[in-house]
Amino acid sequence: MRDLPTEDADPDAVSATGIERFLARIAAAGLFVMAAIVTINVVSRWLGRALIPDDVYLVQELMVLVILLPLGVVTATRQHIKVDLFTEWLPSRGKVALAVLEHLVGLFFVGLLAWAAWLGVRKAWLTQDYYAGVLDIPMWVGHSTFLLGIALFLIRLVVMLWRDLRTLI
Repeated sequence: MRDLPTEDADPDAVSATGIERFLARIAAAGLFVMAAIVTINVVSRWLGRALIPDDVYLVQELMVLVILLPLGVVTATRQHIKVDLFTEWLPSRGKVALAVLEHLVGLFFVGLLAWAAWLGVRKAWLTQDYYAGVLDIPMWVGHSTFLLGIALFLIRLVVMLWRDLRTLI
């Protein structure tokens, strides 16, 4: 995965770490696997019988990978969707101050998500719940993946907050 063009990129963006790029590659592979599962099952159902059992559960679990694992890369390169209509006129110091506020708010909400994810993993592990289907996919797998993605995103937010605070001070 090559870096995005810098033409429209934020000048304060940083390079993603090797781990973050690796996780983004896993997410891309998950997207291809997801597309293959859906395509194979749509075609095979059209021909008479679905070939992949529990396709909905598999796609549901892969969706967690596809959405959460690339968050570190997106955050590091500052490529989140943003509306800068009212902030574009601010001086660079004001933009950094807003970035710090953004990170603090993000840390609060992502921290809540991480806590809820931890509780979900714990419950899924203790109860050993699984999706009722042919494959009996354990629920703790998806919950753990979600927790991993959120935890890594939380770490990236802390790093970005530290970097922006150093710039501001």
